[in-house]
Amino acid sequence: MAKQHYDYWFVQFDFPNEDGKPYKSSGGAMVYNERLKRDVPVGWQVENLIDFAEIKNGATPSTTDDANYGGDIVWITPKDLSDQQSKFVYQGERNITKQGFDSCSTSMLPTNSVLMSSRAPIGLVSIAKHEVCTNQGFKSFIPKNIENSIYLYYYIKHHIKQIEQLGTGTTFKEVSRDDLCKFPILVVGANEAYKQWIELQDEIANKQFVLTKEIAVLTKQRDELLPLLMNGQAVVNSD
Repeated sequence: MAKQHYDYWFVQFDFPNEDGKPYKSSGGAMVYNERLKRDVPVGWQVENLIDFAEIKNGATPSTTDDANYGGDIVWITPKDLSDQQSKFVYQGERNITKQGFDSCSTSMLPTNSVLMSSRAPIGLVSIAKHEVCTNQGFKSFIPKNIENSIYLYYYIKHHIKQIEQLGTGTTFKEVSRDDLCKFPILVVGANEAYKQWIELQDEIANKQFVLTKEIAVLTKQRDELLPLLMNGQAVVNSD
């Protein structure tokens, strides 16, 4: 439902006009944008992604020093996003220590930053629901206005094929920070309807995140109980 809401408003441009009717379908003024190669609503702007959000790299502390790992700093890898397959990420397989964080060039990302794997593979996208840092397999986005993180998440997801085409490399393709800095993003600007969209999306996201955490707890319980049931160390109480 959240994705359909994004598509209806920002791909089809049928957000409600001043009379509450679908904008484009009701004859709303459109203008051709050369960068996006399509018509967009009059008054909307196209910026470079770097003007919309800070773009951060990640890094990996030395794995030969055990003191770099096992701390309380959440550290995310593309494998975490691949395994979790979730709109949100708040924990990874391994945490790092303050020593590990200080020893490399990874960046601390605030809650609601948008994480995108930029190699091996390109295109896994998630919203951080905790302060996190990442390995070098990410380009992460901190919107200049953090309320825009939901919009940025769906915008990147919608344009992931174009982003993948920016990838270069021989061993494996990687999207560079410089190319992402110049990637165009459609900016709605001050718009009452957009504020209403954000409020609704935040409400949906909050419910999704609660369910995501509940699923993680149930999955952990299942994984712990199944081996016990299979080897007879536990039985199901029929009562």
